[in-house]
Amino acid sequence: MFTSFDTIVDTIQGAQKSFVETYVTDKKIQAELVKLTEAHAKFVKGSYQTSLSLAQAVFKGATDTVYAKKGA
Repeated sequence: MFTSFDTIVDTIQGAQKSFVETYVTDKKIQAELVKLTEAHAKFVKGSYQTSLSLAQAVFKGATDTVYAKKGA
């Protein structure tokens, strides 16, 4: 069974927000921690997408090179 990376990040982010909302009683601190959690999730998703794009480009380049030499 395959679960998307975004789903995993969203699940962890939801757990973090729930923890903050449950155990942090100061509303100012709570709001800042929620913002931090959201920013972290956005960063992780962006970093993952960048890494995935890079890996796909390297794979495509390597595959094209191998098949070009194989056909020559």
